Amino acid sequence: MRCTCYRVHLPELLTALTDPESLARYQGTIGDEIPSIADRAMIKHLRRMSTFASRALADGFDALAQADVAGADELLSDVFAVATYHGWALPAEPLGELDLPVEELPRGMLGADRSIDSARVWMVDQGTIALSRSREASETAEMGSHPKA
Repeated sequence: MRCTCYRVHLPELLTALTDPESLARYQGTIGDEIPSIADRAMIKHLRRMSTFASRALADGFDALAQADVAGADELLSDVFAVATYHGWALPAEPLGELDLPVEELPRGMLGADRSIDSARVWMVDQGTIALSRSREASETAEMGSHPKA
């Protein structure tokens, strides 16, 4: 899979991504983007991520991770993807794009991300992560409000 790789010190990156200022900035950014998105699955995903960010802001990221490690890991992946896309300062050095066999790599910064609706992060090794912004298409189209549904 085509991924952008980054050299990181994971504890520093986790601290930066879960900082209350970063989470609030993330929420504001995705809140601004939702009105312009036509993909209902993406809107649902972003609202879910905003809820996770709210929980992390209210109770702390550690409490969120203890209650729902997969959701917390998905939030980390999404915050990282949004932050790198918008060029926010992070303790992550871009290494360029590579084609990687990601099937056997741990997914997410906590090794628990299973999302199909968001960007994906893999741990290549202790100091390298790979990011792919490609999304899987859902198997069935959502046609809830479509006149022929």
